Amino acid sequence: MQKTALNIAAALALATFGAGTAFAQSSLTLYGNADVSVDHVKKTAGVPLVGGVYAGPTKLAAQTGQYRALTQGKDSSVTRVSPSGSSQTSFGLKGEENLGDGYKASFVLEGQLAHDTGALGQDGRIFGRQSYVGLTTPFGEVRLGRQYAPIFYSTAFVTGERFGATDLFVEGGATNNLMVRQDNQISYWLKAGGFTGSVAYSPNAGSYSTITPSRNPSAFLGANGSGIESTGKLGRSIGFFGNYAFDSALNTTFGYHRNEFDGAKFGTSVTVPGTPPTVTQVLSTADLDTYQAYNLGVKYVMPSNGILLDAAFGQGRYDVNGSAGGDNLKIQFVAAGIRVPVNQWTFSGQVSQIKFKNFTKGKDTGLMLGAEYALSKRTTLYARAVQIRDDEGQESNAAGFTPGGGATVSVVGGPDVIATALGLRETPVFAGANINPGGKATYIGAGVRHSF
Repeated sequence: MQKTALNIAAALALATFGAGTAFAQSSLTLYGNADVSVDHVKKTAGVPLVGGVYAGPTKLAAQTGQYRALTQGKDSSVTRVSPSGSSQTSFGLKGEENLGDGYKASFVLEGQLAHDTGALGQDGRIFGRQSYVGLTTPFGEVRLGRQYAPIFYSTAFVTGERFGATDLFVEGGATNNLMVRQDNQISYWLKAGGFTGSVAYSPNAGSYSTITPSRNPSAFLGANGSGIESTGKLGRSIGFFGNYAFDSALNTTFGYHRNEFDGAKFGTSVTVPGTPPTVTQVLSTADLDTYQAYNLGVKYVMPSNGILLDAAFGQGRYDVNGSAGGDNLKIQFVAAGIRVPVNQWTFSGQVSQIKFKNFTKGKDTGLMLGAEYALSKRTTLYARAVQIRDDEGQESNAAGFTPGGGATVSVVGGPDVIATALGLRETPVFAGANINPGGKATYIGAGVRHSF
């Protein structure tokens, strides 16, 4: 068994990487991480958002035929047994064979579980986290199969947490699902001195021609089965990242991501009052052209006391075409954190904000406080308190939501709620607890994490 407490996704994904290293024999390793907690999530009602049943005759402006979409959320609270509170629950097999002269063959098969129900994560895929075969040479490594997007690593390398449900750095690498994992990926990895980096391409990283938050008529971005290659550019993705470790104390990262949507429709089916006053089921007329993003990160560990300081910054842009004139959606992300070890204890804190620079100008601001107690090298008790507040911003129909009958849909909300509502992201914040537009969600939880 692998005897390490590391569970950062980047560390697991890089476990088989080591160009030029000789191995005495072939190996097969079972590894994983079990993380389960009891938590309480409280949400406020917020305001209505685009994408559902219209609130009857509640016109915002009768003379222009504008409607505020979706009935308003409700104040709610729930106590749950939840997976992946501080790190992602995972299990995997990895193997490698030394071929001699600096060559090595390897594979990784990695899945995800929900401890509360025992169900498979990653949209029901048994090896939905990673599934690839690699060949290491004296000149680097080539991997083929389902893998992490390069831009994911540029955040994973610097976060002081473990990309669990309470890690606010997740936002820097997860504005949409294709920034996290990609089907059909071809990647090349290089490690030279303090530099580690990769470049990747996929003919279809995982996109249907219609993107919705449900599985009907199509599905969310990155859904199981969406990565079927086609003759067009739908789902095509390229990206790269680099991490440079100046010494054991300082790491810096940079990542770039671009994926093609080739005119994919996005939004949800809505029921609206028509003209004459009838009910009509329609889909948004907006469509996506491309999405591209970059991010930067830095991590510094003080040699004298082990205190970790980290920060990340990123920007992304959706090129949107449609009946409203093709406005772009620009997103910006920033986060900072600290981890303070005190004997067997570790105390942590993070702040983050992700916002639309245009569109609704909505934003989501988060604060996390955490504590951990190491029972052993592999088993840790932890507690987390997190709050995320959504600022709905201003009314906007920039994405071209024109359901007919002369009505214009008014959209409100920050990137967290809108990306989930439109199907660009599958999993909302706090392990699916979500946040209502214009509201806030508070998470308090405690659990245990064990790696093997």
